[in-house]
Amino acid sequence: MHYYFSLIMRILTPFILSYELIQRITLFLTTNLSYLILKLINQNTFLIDDTLIYNETYIKFIPACAAASAYFLLLLLVVLTKDIKLKKRLKIFLLGSFIILLVNLFRITILTLILDNFSYNLFKTIHMFFWSIIASILVAFIWIYFTKKYRIRSIPVYSDLKYLLK
Repeated sequence: MHYYFSLIMRILTPFILSYELIQRITLFLTTNLSYLILKLINQNTFLIDDTLIYNETYIKFIPACAAASAYFLLLLLVVLTKDIKLKKRLKIFLLGSFIILLVNLFRITILTLILDNFSYNLFKTIHMFFWSIIASILVAFIWIYFTKKYRIRSIPVYSDLKYLLK
């Protein structure tokens, strides 16, 4: 009976912590922490609503800037994997989210400095590289790292299906 309750709670978690909620939280953190980091680099940095002004460079933060889909994918991997204790699930999700946040803040800082000091074309090229390649691979590496570190043998979704079909 405990397994079925756990399964139901794990399935409900992504709906309770909805993508929209994760997006709001991560956008707030990303925008404000990016501002603070860039303010340390250059005092001529301002944040007005969702627009960062660095020197005379204006950067509008949109929800995609926060990489909410990366956090949500990590959440799905963590909650849809059988045989992980709640405490370990929380630890994996929070540590993984922290890594995503750090990488994203680094990305935004580098891109802002490139946009301010070089050309828009270079900014666009590097931004697309991060967007299409690095972001896609980051969560996979985080997940692989934590499955090895915490010796997780279950496969998301598959292990539950296999157990239920027995």
